[in-house]
Amino acid sequence: MHVARVAVSDEEWRAFRQLALARERSVSAYLGLLVGAELKRRKAMAVGAVEPEAPESDQAIAALVDVRASIGELDDIAGRLARSATAQGASWSDVASSLGLAADEAKAAYGRSR
Repeated sequence: MHVARVAVSDEEWRAFRQLALARERSVSAYLGLLVGAELKRRKAMAVGAVEPEAPESDQAIAALVDVRASIGELDDIAGRLARSATAQGASWSDVASSLGLAADEAKAAYGRSR
């Protein structure tokens, strides 16, 4: 068993303790669950397949693969949300302003399913 200090504000720590209590867990048990979940999540990623002793360049490339996959997933979500917004009456200008794009760019990027 390990003990660690957690660098969060008093307000964040109180909120976290309340979450643990709401889940009927001790703070240490809840932190343990979070650590386990993070390790499981990392294992499922490309970077999780790289040994910690591997060269930093290999670790960086694996992390880049994961980031690129995440960007693709987020872009797909953005497209679905943009199409949903326009189907519900929003204009492409409305969508574009939310994305920091011009209306024609937003429509070209997200106007149809890929």
